[in-house]
Amino acid sequence: MRKALFLLVLLICSLGASGQVTVRATKYHPGMGGAGWVTASGSRIDNNKLKNLEIRWIALSRDLFSKLDVKMGDEVIIECSNPNLNGVWIVKDKMGPRKRNHIDILLPRGDKTGFTSPMKVQIRKKSS
Repeated sequence: MRKALFLLVLLICSLGASGQVTVRATKYHPGMGGAGWVTASGSRIDNNKLKNLEIRWIALSRDLFSKLDVKMGDEVIIECSNPNLNGVWIVKDKMGPRKRNHIDILLPRGDKTGFTSPMKVQIRKKSS
């Protein structure tokens, strides 16, 4: 019981009052570094929709699933200095086990969002 209470307090402290955390963000493309055209959630990436920025998907490091209390398909809100990246994104992928406090943003090759990698962003679970 004491250990569980400690972990709960630790989780609340790491999230802060708003449930928002600061994470390192990088970008990835289909076919890059082992990433194929299907995400860990089983969703197939439509390259035309991706090029038109109609797909707003991210991959989370495994620790963020519990920190943010999210699962595949949940929506999160990203806030950063780049207005093209701000807004609602859908969790569709999971990063390798060595990554911590990290997200990957799915973007097309040669994207025009002005994303500088790596970047610090604020992320929180979207309220229902």
